[in-house]
Amino acid sequence: ALGMMVPAASLAQPVGVGEVELGNLQVSKLPADIMAGGPASPMGRPENPGNSNSKGDSEDEEPSPPDPNVKKWAVVIGIADYRGVQNDLWHPDEDAEEMKEALMTNYGFPEGNIKVLLNKEAKAQAIVDAIDWLADYEDGQSTVVFFFSGHGFRVADGEGWDADDEGDGYDEGIVSHDLYGLPDGFLMDKFSAFETQKFALIFGSCYSGGMFDDDDDLQKSGRVICSACKADQYGWDYLLLDNTLFGYYFIDRGILQGLADLNEDGVSMEEALDYAYDPVTTEQPDSQPQIYDGFGGELIP
Repeated sequence: ALGMMVPAASLAQPVGVGEVELGNLQVSKLPADIMAGGPASPMGRPENPGNSNSKGDSEDEEPSPPDPNVKKWAVVIGIADYRGVQNDLWHPDEDAEEMKEALMTNYGFPEGNIKVLLNKEAKAQAIVDAIDWLADYEDGQSTVVFFFSGHGFRVADGEGWDADDEGDGYDEGIVSHDLYGLPDGFLMDKFSAFETQKFALIFGSCYSGGMFDDDDDLQKSGRVICSACKADQYGWDYLLLDNTLFGYYFIDRGILQGLADLNEDGVSMEEALDYAYDPVTTEQPDSQPQIYDGFGGELIP
């Protein structure tokens, strides 16, 4: 069955940019006004949080209101369509839509407690605003999920993309729709004020293992971080899977189809990553999903 589902190499493409450029994709540093925003911190819960759950092409749907009585909050980002790029990706937005479905049906997240940014909605400022939205609601009793599927990037640490020093000499990060790079050090600062002790971060992008390849990256007690690959590897998008390679096994089969649920008590992030590892590396030996586990026990969102 695996042989039937896996497309030919010409129908696969990496979800990342090497040395800040891949084909027509050119990534820029964040504007100074965004970089200067500092860590996200609770500023009072907004009256209108502007939750977004559309495909990015329609503004007709009214967003569902958040339910602060259910202490589960998520930001889900999927970018297949990048601004001005001819050879876009195929399925990161499908990954994000399936992750939203999994959060609602498998883990009991109210729709209004999930901010979804797809394609052109996922500009750099919107991603930062979504992290701030999480900070407005989360607390020490909350479960929080941050999910990203799209292009990742890797640049020399000395080029000043953030303020942290990397042991391997490289900064890694995620790429917004408007082609700005959000490096690991910037995301570390944004998440530093979060109080949650149950925080899942999932990165389906190239170089995504770089989000936790140093001791001072996104790691923290109470967090589980899952990545599509190591810090120096590509993640892959497959045309015929209707998902990225990692998203297909981690979300579609592992969580939604329940194939990762070893104990029949709900799919944990650890189980989903473990399930995805073998089929992903069988298809792409140089794309090895990684995990940091700072949570006591199994993290089921």
